Amino acid sequence: MVLDPESRHAVNMLRGLNLDATEGLDEELFLLVSSLVPLPNIDMLIVNGEGQILLSYRDDEYYGQSWHIPGGCLRFYETFEHCIIETSKREIGCAVRFDETPLSVKDVIRGPNENQPHPNERGHNVAILYRCYLPDGFIIDNKDKKLSDNGYLKWFDRLPDNFMDIQYIFKDSLKEWI
Repeated sequence: MVLDPESRHAVNMLRGLNLDATEGLDEELFLLVSSLVPLPNIDMLIVNGEGQILLSYRDDEYYGQSWHIPGGCLRFYETFEHCIIETSKREIGCAVRFDETPLSVKDVIRGPNENQPHPNERGHNVAILYRCYLPDGFIIDNKDKKLSDNGYLKWFDRLPDNFMDIQYIFKDSLKEWI
């Protein structure tokens, strides 16, 4: 792709801002970047002593109302270890231990979503699934969240009917719950 002068000027303006992406990006900039390059995503497979899988509820315009494996995007200059620990603190409420070798690495191409104003946003991820372990005595603390709130955590014996379709990419690692 060759940029026209106006687009090249916009790129140079962004460069001139000296943005620090180490703490994440503003939502609009994140969505723009996600329409240009694949985003690496770290997912955390967490199972309790009863063999149940921990899932988080999500309701958004990209994936609808669904349950998903907790995880998050890898930030600029962030290691896998840092991403797993910080994402687990943010999404689960505690740091987790994890196996050093991922269970699975998948190329996830959702493709254009014509229902969105910018169809290519969040259209391609590189999903990396790690087996993670909670500290002894962990109890879910959903605070004031209701079952229908983003981030609500729940243990499942089997994947629910509204499990996020795109995460079936990990079906080899999830066969125990399908």
